[in-house]
Amino acid sequence: MSEQPTADLGHPATDGVVTASDVAVVRSLVAIGDDRQLAVVTATTTGTEPTGVRVTDRIPSTHALTSTDGQKSFESGDAVTVTGTVRPEAALRFGYILSGPTATELSEPEVELLSEADNRLRATIRDETGTETQLSLRPEQLFGRSQLRLPLLSLPDRPQTDGALVDGADEARSLSGAAIGVVLTPRNEDAALRTVVRASQRGYAALVTCDERAGESELLSKLESLGAVVVDPPSEAATQSDLLRHLSAVTRERGLPGIVLQTRDCPRIDYDRTAAAYERADYEVVAIPEAWSTPSADPRVVVGIPAYNAASTIADIVERAAAFADDVVVVDDGSGDDTAVRAREAGASVVVHQINRGYGGALKTLFRTADDRDAQHLVVIDADGQHDPSDIPVLVETQERDGTDIVIGSRYVGERDTKIPLVRSIGLAVINGLTNVSMGKLRPSGFVHDTQSGYRSYSQRAVRSLAADPMIGNNMGASTDILYHAHKARLSVVEVPTTIYYDVENSSTQGSLSHGYDLVRNIAWTVEYGRPLLVVGIPGVLSTVMGIAVTVFLLTRYVDTGILAASQLLVSVLFAAGGMLLCFGAILMHVLSVHPTMKRLTTDADG
Repeated sequence: MSEQPTADLGHPATDGVVTASDVAVVRSLVAIGDDRQLAVVTATTTGTEPTGVRVTDRIPSTHALTSTDGQKSFESGDAVTVTGTVRPEAALRFGYILSGPTATELSEPEVELLSEADNRLRATIRDETGTETQLSLRPEQLFGRSQLRLPLLSLPDRPQTDGALVDGADEARSLSGAAIGVVLTPRNEDAALRTVVRASQRGYAALVTCDERAGESELLSKLESLGAVVVDPPSEAATQSDLLRHLSAVTRERGLPGIVLQTRDCPRIDYDRTAAAYERADYEVVAIPEAWSTPSADPRVVVGIPAYNAASTIADIVERAAAFADDVVVVDDGSGDDTAVRAREAGASVVVHQINRGYGGALKTLFRTADDRDAQHLVVIDADGQHDPSDIPVLVETQERDGTDIVIGSRYVGERDTKIPLVRSIGLAVINGLTNVSMGKLRPSGFVHDTQSGYRSYSQRAVRSLAADPMIGNNMGASTDILYHAHKARLSVVEVPTTIYYDVENSSTQGSLSHGYDLVRNIAWTVEYGRPLLVVGIPGVLSTVMGIAVTVFLLTRYVDTGILAASQLLVSVLFAAGGMLLCFGAILMHVLSVHPTMKRLTTDADG
């Protein structure tokens, strides 16, 4: 997706129609910050044919062009040379950033006609000794509210072979043309400023919007002066995820090839790891923080993937997830295909179940594996491509910022693109409601909106707690079991928006009806044995009271009138008796659920 975009720059001039006098080149300097100028060079032609040209522009006196790492600098007298094609209907335009005060005397660039046109821009810079250095090309950068768009030339961050960045052959070019999206808040102003400065130094366009609290910030004008494009928020009530989606939409509208979305706290971006993730993304990717690459005795992020007969998708999922993880662990749950082989070839650590233990069984293996490795975060994603690994930094940052034990990638919070099939949507609504009620969450503010999402990030504390719990089942109801465990163990749970894709092959190994029945049965079992006094006892008490009351009423009427409604009396007696049996059963189940012997039997059965 990140290949260097090229324009159809036409064909060479023919028959001597275009001469040097037909081509005009001008250069202007635009202030974009303190002691920083954007040099804009524009070549136009009055001829009737596309013409190949070589434009040579000498750095003005008192100015310098310096690499972002400060290792190389070019100054007055050194020349930038760009080859490309100028057409009658479209000027040839490019720019580069200089440091130095505003220049008052500017020399005109030189232009030379070529015998044939080149179908892409190529740029070098030559110093006074004649040594040439390849310039990198960041196509279609945006500058200021004027929405000036032009290819931006800059020195590479590291030595490159000839044509490496311009031709799109080096890994560093994988972010070429991408914008950096930032949401400004009152709490991240310094970090947002740093992000924009670093993006500008590396030649990336920066798009900035803000939440309602930062709408009047003076920093917006400062960021704009540094070359950032300030985008008005879609609404005053827009959330962080809404604002990031808006930046992505604006970037698409402006024709840029992709966008890197900064997380809420705007940590320093690890551009190398983010570039690797961007290469495999569809259009947008969340920035990976530099802190994730800090050496540590324990892995910071482990991505766990339960897999069953997923040979057709597992390699792609592992490779996409690897950019966001210190290690990717795949649990091959008794697959009958080459899932394990392809996962290893893609670079994952693989644990193989000789027989199929079910989704919950694979999860329990992941918890134990992550616990053994002392992983700081375990992020679980599906093997079929339903989950977008690009959201991993969002889940992990939320966990680190808020100290949350479990972060759920939810289909039901924020504005996301998840298109849930109707039958599944109805089933999920019922299951979500039953799960929340069974945990005693009766207020919507306390609901877990997506109880069945398998896209979750677990803290080290949560991993250790879950790894030691024998009550987590082996089937698909394990997602619910984990929430019951979190409720009982007082583990904090929050949700963040994510998109889940249902139009992927082999998206589920269990049918919707079977899955729903399994989950409802799991909820019913847990409710009965976890809260029998509430769920069974209260209906029993109500039934007993109503039966006795009706029986007394019928007997009193018989004494007063001599009329006996035998059938009604029988029903009321049975109703009261049934209620008493429910009360007795509730007490018995409660005793069994808390008795040590019952717990040992359950543990043995689960093992």
